[in-house]
Amino acid sequence: MVSKHATAKNGSIAIVIFVLGLMMPIETPAQDVRGINVVPDSEKRSSIHELDAYAHLSENMTLAQTRAAAFANAKRQALEMAKTHIKTKTKVEDFEVKYDLIWSEAEGAVSVIEQKDHGVEDNARYHVWIKAEVEYGLRSKAASDPSQNMDPGLPLKVKVWTSKKKYKKDDSIEISIQGNRDFYARVVDIAADGTIIQLLPNAYRKDSFFRAGVLYKIPDGNDRFDLKVTPPFGEDNIVVYASEVPLGEVTTEPIGRGLARYRGTQESLASTTRGISVVPTGKQGSSSAEFYEATWTVSTGE
Repeated sequence: MVSKHATAKNGSIAIVIFVLGLMMPIETPAQDVRGINVVPDSEKRSSIHELDAYAHLSENMTLAQTRAAAFANAKRQALEMAKTHIKTKTKVEDFEVKYDLIWSEAEGAVSVIEQKDHGVEDNARYHVWIKAEVEYGLRSKAASDPSQNMDPGLPLKVKVWTSKKKYKKDDSIEISIQGNRDFYARVVDIAADGTIIQLLPNAYRKDSFFRAGVLYKIPDGNDRFDLKVTPPFGEDNIVVYASEVPLGEVTTEPIGRGLARYRGTQESLASTTRGISVVPTGKQGSSSAEFYEATWTVSTGE
């Protein structure tokens, strides 16, 4: 419920004035970063790609069939680009000995975020363009949990956590985030009733770029709010959307204290956030970027 001392959201975590002064992000040594024992409640690894694809006209295929073939080719190319991109960016010695990258070979595993139909070109081929997301998994071949490994040579990972998982009325909550590589991020709190508040970036901490190995706190810096537990009680999901490139812009409305509310659904927020401008990979007509999504759930009660 909304605190009387703040303009904020309905839900189990109320937002109130943060009275501390400016604080800088906390640098931590690389060996400490890798040792953080935090496992998200859920995570989603993916690679996002922009590419052009074609299908040649044939007397044995209708125009609709040729168009469908062009989009099928685009999805297959996106899957191969994702495999190449992730393996190329991975710099861990003996990576293939220590880890498995898990991919689905099915076209259905490739989600199309945007697409353009350029139609027939030169009376010879059908031309399409897509922005596609390819999900994958990372599994350690050793007994240790790979989710604990924050080696900067591994694919992008951003951990999000709080000091505990259960909180009582009037408790203060502090959120921590830390990435194994430089990243751009959006951090939101999603209440049980679906209310979505963007915590970072905000009006007082506008920068969405974060450094590898740096421990960031929410609230911190110039933030003008605190996070307090108030009824009604339940669960809040703290979600981090992160990528190696700037995220897609979303429309929010100010609610005070530098914070903003997103009026859509979590699904639409995730989709819009993935509207990133990916970077060229060196192959003409194609671009790639890593994407990572993690959720940390906290429960509240009397």
